[in-house]
Amino acid sequence: MISLVTFSINLYIKYILIFLFFLFLGRSCVILINKLIIKENIITQSILETKSIILYPIIGCVILGNVLIVLNYFVGLKHGLVYLIFVILLIPNLFEINKVQLWPKEIIKLENVFYYFIIPGILLISSSDINFHYDAAYYHLNHQNWLRESNLIIGMVNIFWPFGMSSIYEYISSVFWFEDSLIYLHLVSLIFIHFFFSFLYFQLFCSRNKQLKFASLFIVVFSFLDNFGFSGGRNGFIYIQEIGKQDIAVAILFCFTSLVIINSILKQDINKLDFTILSLICFFIFQLKVSGVFIFFPYFVLIYFLINKKRYSLKNIIYFQLPTVFFGIIWSLKSFLTTGCLIFPLSSTCIKSLSWYEMGSTKRVEEYTTSTSFAYMEYFKDPTRSFADWFSDFFNSNNYAVFSNYYRSVYLNFFVSFIVIYIIKKLFFSNKSYEMKFNLLIAAYIFSSLSYLVFYGPIPRYSIGILCTIIGVLGFFVDTYKARVPRFLLLGLFMFSLALVPRVNSYLNMFNNKSYTLFDPRIEAQYTEIKSNPNWIQPDNGDRCWINLKCTMEEKNIVINEENYFKIAYKQGN
Repeated sequence: MISLVTFSINLYIKYILIFLFFLFLGRSCVILINKLIIKENIITQSILETKSIILYPIIGCVILGNVLIVLNYFVGLKHGLVYLIFVILLIPNLFEINKVQLWPKEIIKLENVFYYFIIPGILLISSSDINFHYDAAYYHLNHQNWLRESNLIIGMVNIFWPFGMSSIYEYISSVFWFEDSLIYLHLVSLIFIHFFFSFLYFQLFCSRNKQLKFASLFIVVFSFLDNFGFSGGRNGFIYIQEIGKQDIAVAILFCFTSLVIINSILKQDINKLDFTILSLICFFIFQLKVSGVFIFFPYFVLIYFLINKKRYSLKNIIYFQLPTVFFGIIWSLKSFLTTGCLIFPLSSTCIKSLSWYEMGSTKRVEEYTTSTSFAYMEYFKDPTRSFADWFSDFFNSNNYAVFSNYYRSVYLNFFVSFIVIYIIKKLFFSNKSYEMKFNLLIAAYIFSSLSYLVFYGPIPRYSIGILCTIIGVLGFFVDTYKARVPRFLLLGLFMFSLALVPRVNSYLNMFNNKSYTLFDPRIEAQYTEIKSNPNWIQPDNGDRCWINLKCTMEEKNIVINEENYFKIAYKQGN
């Protein structure tokens, strides 16, 4: 029992230190934006209809990732200068130290007990049996290692093509390779789930915004239903993903941002700070995963209403975008230098005359990613195959039966969950109606997002964001309860939903092993190296290089020119 307590306290301290770093980095960013962009000196208690202190860690992630991209132009990300810069970036907090909301009298409030202890405490149980995602060993970890060891490499995509699918998540993860384990990469991923449940708790029990309150209630019910159904459950709600992937972070931010944008469209107003932060988060979603680009659909609709209703002028809109525009330029330039494309692997954005660009490479990547995502696009381009063929292959494939069975159960469970929640809405809540144009906007957003998924990758981990959004949107069409619901019932529902996010096996491992089983690939991921070409090696079995910078699964030989400040990677024969 003592060893369990010791392990739990040690793990919690590790997590809370990371959490507080992100929180104060985000708060520092808000202070700077207030003073330099908004020209105000107040520290607002609410950002985007959410208690500020809940959103600060996410803002911190946005700033950390983008500043790391800037720094990587000059140094590898394990350089001491990187950590010094972030210590300096925390200094603005001292300007407003008298307004920090983390003093003991604040922490003992029930809501803060949930934010800082109960929610993270339960989520941390997942650390006892977390493991690496297959793609982490395939390319994510090695990409992070390159970022740590070298400043920006022109043509980096030539070293291994998945490096071109660069996510800002790789930059964030690369500075958390601490101690004798990469467990900190898991703790970083929990920041997003911690935020999501804190957001849901705040809207359910503390917020006066009825639309977001009922949206959060339906999402919590959706989370509860995730534990029942075909093949044991899983209906499209978020889950604790293996280390290395950013799909859940994208889904959480996509859902949260969609809901707050829709809320702002209803009000047809948003304050200056909220709009600046919203712009940064929307762009961050795109940086996390290119498919997150659809968040700009409601975002630009909001901008249209703000200008049309004369809330802000176009000049104001552009001015509040300055931080996002700056980071956008840095990101686009980084993408151009490392891949030859402004958006990889979109061929139409590539400059094919560049010396480091391999002709036809982006087309091959497009086809590969579409194929492995079981997308309809392949069938759409083939006149001999129809939508019915794709539908049958996706849900009833003989060659990929394991995948098809999983996809079928998830989407069937989502459909059943949607029906159950809709019936609950009809029975226990009074309806709220809106103008037809708002209804059409919501329908267009959902339809276009689902269509994009079908065409480019409808596998469940890509669809979580829009599925949670669909459930949440139902809450916007609720006016009030038909009968009073006791607070303890809502709290019990919330706790049950939260408690079942970690798998049962996580609880068992926590109590039995009192440690986490994650190994350190810097020490233990060994394999026999075989020469693949003059300068590079491959593993003798499989296709996972882990963190070996000499390893690549590319067939052509890659030459790295190190004569200039920026190294340049070429494929021989280009």
